[in-house]
Amino acid sequence: MTGEGPDVRTRRLPVPDGTPLVVECSGGRLSGRTALLRGLDARYAAHLRRASADLGRPDLGRGDPARTEPALALPALAAADEDPARRNASHASDLLFHFREELSRRPGDFGGSLALPRLVQGLLAVTAWQAAGNGEREAAVGRLESLLAESVPVGAARRARVIQWMRQLAPGPAAPGAAADPLATRLVDLVAPELLGPSSHRHGLRWWASRPVVGQGADHVQLAALARRFRGDPDDRAAAERHLMAAFLADIDAHHTWPRRMNRVPRPLLLLDNAHTPLGRPVLSTLLRVWHEEPAGTRPAVITTVLAGEPPGSDADDTVPSTRRAEGPFRRRDRPGTPAGWTVRLPLARLGLEEVTLMFDTDHPPSGTARAVHRLSAGRAGIADALVRAARKTIRQGDSAEPRWLLDLPADDAPARTVHEQLLTVLVPEERDRERLMFYGAALDNAAADQLGVYYPQIGRGPLDVQEARTLLEHNHWRAAADRSLDAAFVQDRTLRVLLGHRLAVRVAGEPGMDTWRHLHGTLYAQYAQYPRESVNGAGLPDRALHHALALHDTGVVVRTLHRRLAELSAADWLATVNLVCSAPHPPAPLPAATGADTPCEACQQGGLAVHQAIFHLVRSLWIQSHPLSAPTEALIDSVRLQLLTLAQHTGAADQTVFFRAHEIWPGRLRRWHQAPDLPTSSDPT
Repeated sequence: MTGEGPDVRTRRLPVPDGTPLVVECSGGRLSGRTALLRGLDARYAAHLRRASADLGRPDLGRGDPARTEPALALPALAAADEDPARRNASHASDLLFHFREELSRRPGDFGGSLALPRLVQGLLAVTAWQAAGNGEREAAVGRLESLLAESVPVGAARRARVIQWMRQLAPGPAAPGAAADPLATRLVDLVAPELLGPSSHRHGLRWWASRPVVGQGADHVQLAALARRFRGDPDDRAAAERHLMAAFLADIDAHHTWPRRMNRVPRPLLLLDNAHTPLGRPVLSTLLRVWHEEPAGTRPAVITTVLAGEPPGSDADDTVPSTRRAEGPFRRRDRPGTPAGWTVRLPLARLGLEEVTLMFDTDHPPSGTARAVHRLSAGRAGIADALVRAARKTIRQGDSAEPRWLLDLPADDAPARTVHEQLLTVLVPEERDRERLMFYGAALDNAAADQLGVYYPQIGRGPLDVQEARTLLEHNHWRAAADRSLDAAFVQDRTLRVLLGHRLAVRVAGEPGMDTWRHLHGTLYAQYAQYPRESVNGAGLPDRALHHALALHDTGVVVRTLHRRLAELSAADWLATVNLVCSAPHPPAPLPAATGADTPCEACQQGGLAVHQAIFHLVRSLWIQSHPLSAPTEALIDSVRLQLLTLAQHTGAADQTVFFRAHEIWPGRLRRWHQAPDLPTSSDPT
């Protein structure tokens, strides 16, 4: 895309014909989206012009303490959306000022300096300091100072030059509402020749003269119209921003002349983080529309990141395109029907087990710890990094970092907190949100969450708690908005659900009798039990009621219901029920005594005692083995195998095939760290 290989300055690559696509890398929270862009920035830092920006922040992420240059004076916004009171700037114009500053000081190589005359003239036209508003004058000074980043050293000299321009243009303060058109054109005439040189200034003005900002007119007419439209209503401002973006792309194309293209001068690289945010979406939409509407030419390479949901499980599918494996094409010679056609979407590749293992470096974790990190993190780099750093610190201190203690280890960068608390703080910054989700995370659907909202949280409960929690989950892609009416878990992101469940278990561990745990799961059990499923042998408890019964350690009702249902369901459906039931959360240790074991089982009256015992041991072994922090235990896995074989021996031919295949397949899956509810339920393991 850039025509330059990473790390090697002289490795010039042929650039195929056509216009490059905008690459959109998607991933969930803590999946490594920002780290990906930082890695690209570091690899190309020494030999490629590039600009990085966080589109989700009003300051574009420029408040980095490692910067040696001062940040642009960009006013902070109280809200995430664009501030309509900012007449002299917008998020898009701030970004273009930022691009100009960043690209002007990157390595020149054979390509020479990058002047961007069309963009500079357009930005000068829309930049003024006479409109009312706090911080407008200081912000304008900061933007104008950024235009001098290449020619005047940072400090008093740069500020003095800008103040001199302002005095020449406006000797006295203008009243609010003063005409901006003369100021815009005078600013261009005064500043642009000094910044660009006479030749580049003339080339830029010729381009604006041909630009139909407002019908017919010379360059100054078009620039004055640009200033007016920028200060107009939202539609006019959007049109002005498109003209500015077009000026930027035209400058990139004009810089890459035929000799530079023949010498394979690399294209600039733009790295745009958080393009999904309220501030980022309009900017990316403007860029794609201009990309689509303007004539083809040399374009910069653009890589963006957006927040998206994560697929369940930790095993990466290497057969689908991702940031690890993408064959392209990354350019197209034809013109798509819509601006969205210029985007190629790549899910962020998840870490593999070997990559997680390498993160431990020379430290040697206990057996299974790397596997536990991989499964808990679902391959998300940020979560795996926090868990690995906590484990490494514990190992160096001589303490245990076994899988069962992993979430309770002290966080590496915040020892006063456990690592699961630290991860939850990053994922869900507000304590009130964490408190609500801790209780609602046990809900298997919307109705269950609504029922929990009647009782939880115990302190400060409000009528909109569940609705606000649902909106938070949807905004963070921890549940799909389309699933509001479906039978989907309230918190669909499995890693977040595990962290919330662990927080709840830690909270109730000190309660006498674990009253909160019993009430919460008892409430959900009662919610489902009031809608029994009909069967040929009468009514029975729904699967989700059994899920919460097992969370209460009521193994008696679970085993009796599953025994009776064995004659009602196909083997595949019965195993699917077992998957759901045995994925139930675990109360904190020590487990309460099992209940309901003394109640007679109707199915056992038909002579099925061996089957009843097999179901009991299957449920017990699989549930313990499916604890999120459980490593494969051979005794439990062997028990699962034997119970499935027993069931195969006591069922008809069709069901026997399914149970026998499960007895062959499930042990291997469990040894490879799979758990309920992800075990195969049909005779075909694929």
